[in-house]
Amino acid sequence: YGEGSGETRTKAKCFRSQMAEENEEMEVSLSFEVKGQLYHVRRVETAKGVNKAYFYTENDPEKLLVKIKEVNTEIEQIIGLNLDQFKKIVMIPQGEFREFLTAGTKDKSDILKKLFSTEQYEKLQWMIKERFDASRAADRELVLKFNEIISEAGMEGKDIEMGPDALLETLHTAEEEISEIQKEITELVHRQKQIEKEIAETQKNNTDLETFQKVREEYSRYRNLKRTFEDKEKELKLLRKIEMITHTEKQLADREAEIRKLQMDIKILSEDRKKISQYMERCRKSLASVTEEALNLDEKKTKKNRLEDLLGKSKRLNEANLELEKLNMQGLELDKKLAFLRKKERDLASLLDDEKVASRELNDEKVCQMEIRMKLQESSSRLKTMVTLFNKAQKRDEVEDNIVRLRKEEENLTRNLDVVSNAHLHELEKRNQNYAQILRAGLTDNDPCPVCGSYEHPSLASEVQDFDEVTLKNLEEKKKNLEKALQEKKSDVRNWIRNFEDLAEEILIMGDENGITTFKLDDLRIIGGDEKEKYRRLENKLAENMTSVNRCTTNLEAVNERIRILRKDLASLDDLMRASDETKAMMNDLKGEIRSLLNEGVPKESYGLVGQIKELDRIITDISLRLEQAKKSYEECYNQDQNLSGQESALNQTLISAHETAKSLKDQFFRKLEDAEVLRESYEMNKHKVTEIDKIDEEIISFFKGYNAVKGVYESLRENGENLRYKDLAPMRDSLLETEQILSDKNSLLKEKDILVHNLKRSHQRLGEIHEKYLENKEKLVVIQDLYDTANLGMGFETFVQSYYFEGILIRANERLRKMTEGRYQLKRRNETENRREKIGLGLDVFDEYTGRERDVQSLSGGESFKASLSLALGLSDFIESHKGSVNLETIFIDEGFGSLDQDSLDNALESLLELNMSGRIVGIISHVTELKDRIPGRLEVSTVPGKGSRIRINGGI
Repeated sequence: YGEGSGETRTKAKCFRSQMAEENEEMEVSLSFEVKGQLYHVRRVETAKGVNKAYFYTENDPEKLLVKIKEVNTEIEQIIGLNLDQFKKIVMIPQGEFREFLTAGTKDKSDILKKLFSTEQYEKLQWMIKERFDASRAADRELVLKFNEIISEAGMEGKDIEMGPDALLETLHTAEEEISEIQKEITELVHRQKQIEKEIAETQKNNTDLETFQKVREEYSRYRNLKRTFEDKEKELKLLRKIEMITHTEKQLADREAEIRKLQMDIKILSEDRKKISQYMERCRKSLASVTEEALNLDEKKTKKNRLEDLLGKSKRLNEANLELEKLNMQGLELDKKLAFLRKKERDLASLLDDEKVASRELNDEKVCQMEIRMKLQESSSRLKTMVTLFNKAQKRDEVEDNIVRLRKEEENLTRNLDVVSNAHLHELEKRNQNYAQILRAGLTDNDPCPVCGSYEHPSLASEVQDFDEVTLKNLEEKKKNLEKALQEKKSDVRNWIRNFEDLAEEILIMGDENGITTFKLDDLRIIGGDEKEKYRRLENKLAENMTSVNRCTTNLEAVNERIRILRKDLASLDDLMRASDETKAMMNDLKGEIRSLLNEGVPKESYGLVGQIKELDRIITDISLRLEQAKKSYEECYNQDQNLSGQESALNQTLISAHETAKSLKDQFFRKLEDAEVLRESYEMNKHKVTEIDKIDEEIISFFKGYNAVKGVYESLRENGENLRYKDLAPMRDSLLETEQILSDKNSLLKEKDILVHNLKRSHQRLGEIHEKYLENKEKLVVIQDLYDTANLGMGFETFVQSYYFEGILIRANERLRKMTEGRYQLKRRNETENRREKIGLGLDVFDEYTGRERDVQSLSGGESFKASLSLALGLSDFIESHKGSVNLETIFIDEGFGSLDQDSLDNALESLLELNMSGRIVGIISHVTELKDRIPGRLEVSTVPGKGSRIRINGGI
């Protein structure tokens, strides 16, 4: 396994031979057999303290494992035991022999956990506890929710076992109360309707009475006014007769007025005809004069058209000259702009060259910056390496000083050991001489020598030297202490030397990697200072470079900005060039047009043409207007004369007709007066009232319509109305308000009860859900509670499994112990604990047949403890071999412990071990007891030679 048998040696790391040179490697090789298969393992410790491992099988030596972890895993799989199990079962180390016997319950649990891997049972125990806690928490939560719902319902003292039935009584009571309230509400609604009906009937009675009284008063008023309207009806008939006569009178008056008007119009027409005749003669003469002037009008119009054509071309000539001048100005302006932009174009080309130079400078500075940063990073890394190298060199010097100091201490110890060794040898010689002198002093002739058996004693006894046994023991003890101290000191020196060599090697490697050849602290300090100065210079250079980069960046940005502005200005260059070309083309067209107009004889100045055209236009317009006016005036005069002549004839004819109509109407008027039997005086007195006929007629019709309506209503209401009496509504309304208030209170109470029932039903449903969950969780909790009680209360599940294994170990251990103690002692598992911290089932007592009582194993003597421990170790070995079918324990080693046994106990222990050996198992005993060595048939004897190491001698049948 790559470890020592005892924890003390493992911690001390004292496996390296003190006789080996410092540069030599330590090696241990072991060949072992399991189930007929031979395996080989070799472990190596290098001079620098590095561990290596090699493993292979006899049948397949080429399959070599060289990684320590792989080797250890393979060994565990082959043997079937890990290191801790192996130390408890196969190789029982010195000092740990009684560990399992005297261990407390917790330590036994840890040991059994390692041996039998019972962690899974502990995990299962914790899983059961977690589920139990979760289920119990769910149970408490469901009970809490149940109580909250019950409390919300205004109840208490209910058990969750009742489930939703806990609310049934309250729910039924509330539903019965709702039913009673609904009955009361129905009665109140019926009563309310009756009162409302009575109020409606009383209101109708009072309304009918009030209506009858009003109708009666209205009928009396109409009856008083009836005679007045009968007189008005007679007056209306007279006015209707007069109205028929006034129409004829009006027609007569209209005809007489028409005759007068016609006579006046005829007189006016006669005068207008005289005036028109005179004006028409003047218009005829004016028309003849203007007609004579208009004979030359066409010639003047032709001349005018010719002059207007010349005037248009002259204007076009002037416009073309103006446009040409304007285009010429535009061309000059465009040339100036083009010249300015071409200068900017040249500036842009120059700036682009500057931009390339600035970009190149910026890139050069950035490349330089990257190189500086890389050098700075390398310098920083080198500085860190120098600090690490300096620290290692400083530590190396400290280690070297410690080595010098330790070697001086080693030399002192060596000198002291030499002195003590010489004194010890001197005392040994004195003791040996004294033993020989004492033996010779007791010899007599004819008596055999106890050493050689000779009957002759030629040597004579000499004087006994002074010898002190205490001094010899003190010297032996002092020598052992000095040897131990010297070995420890040498080990410390070697460790420090290895540390020094490792540091020196690391320093040398770091020096080679960084090109450093000197490793003195002062030289490293100087090199580090130079490197620090170099780092500072690089930082300054980086700062200067960053300033240059910023300057180049600013310069490049300024150039780019100017380039951007120039490119923006030059964006219109193409448009300007295109505009310039178009302007030149238009100027050429205009020049051609001007030449053509000048060739046609078009004058450049148009002022004379305009005057001539205006004069001709004035003359033509004047003659045309006068001719038109004269024609129009003559035609108007002629038309007016003809019109007036026709009007005059029509008026004379109308006048004759009007005289005839007036005479007929006058005769008709007098005849109608006679027919209507209306006197002329009465007619004249009432004819002004004819306009009021409609008003009087409407008043009469309205009165009699109202009179007849009121009379009809009165006649229909009189029979019942005379019997009606007024009734008071206040008591009925008070009763209705009281009933409505009671009904509102009952409805509010019903609403509260409905809400209560709704909440109770909802709570009943929730209780049902909670109760189902409670029963489901309760069923689960019963199972988990049983598992929890089994796994956690009293003896834990893991402890129970461990106690099963422990019981099996004790059964096999007691078989051995009974033989070793001749039936006196028996190991028993303790089922009770002395305190709560101990685990039940792993305590250990011993039953004494002599006393018939049990007692703690701690009370056993040293020899008894050894026998009990040996029995327990052998029982453990037997149990594991029988429990694990893959593990075949053919060998067991026992380190020391036999020195505490008396002769009988030693015989019994050896007898048990020999029986074990006779059963086919190899039993290895590591011991210094002389009696035990003599009784073991096969031995490997290890002896040490001072200054030369150890020797192994094989005795017996190994």
